[in-house]
Amino acid sequence: MTNKRFRKWLVKAGLIITILSLIGGATSCTSTGPEVGKQAPDFTLGTMAGTEITLSELRGTPVVLNFWAIYCSPCRSELGYFEQAAEQSAGEVAIITVNIAEPVSDIKQFFGDYKLHFTVALGGGTQVSYKYNVQWIPTTFFIDSNGIIRNIKVGPFTSKTELWAGIETIRGPTP
Repeated sequence: MTNKRFRKWLVKAGLIITILSLIGGATSCTSTGPEVGKQAPDFTLGTMAGTEITLSELRGTPVVLNFWAIYCSPCRSELGYFEQAAEQSAGEVAIITVNIAEPVSDIKQFFGDYKLHFTVALGGGTQVSYKYNVQWIPTTFFIDSNGIIRNIKVGPFTSKTELWAGIETIRGPTP
């Protein structure tokens, strides 16, 4: 009889230890990427306009940072929203799209001669996406004028209104 009680106690103790280990492991995990409320990782990339853009040099201006690829249909569908927002915000918000996969020639061919109001960052997108721990595309970071991430959206925007709601978290009301 005492042997049965001991085995039951041992099983219960084992379960408790396992549960506590899982809880401890889960709470001690650290994020490998940036988080809301934290400083956005800095980067410098070339742009389709032939210049370079450095995130830290945009301090004082809210930034919408989007990771995308041409092969991603939802990514392509939301580019129009970024163009409208960039045009309407008239430079009050910097909108940067970082292509994470394709060669520069493909990106330039994709946009053709269209004069964009937002910045298309070229080359090095994979390295920057690792810094931001981008797991899915599209992923968009809303960074305030102090360089602090205020919101992260994983997945495509389904409307201009949805994009502006994110912009409001770093800038203020829709113009």
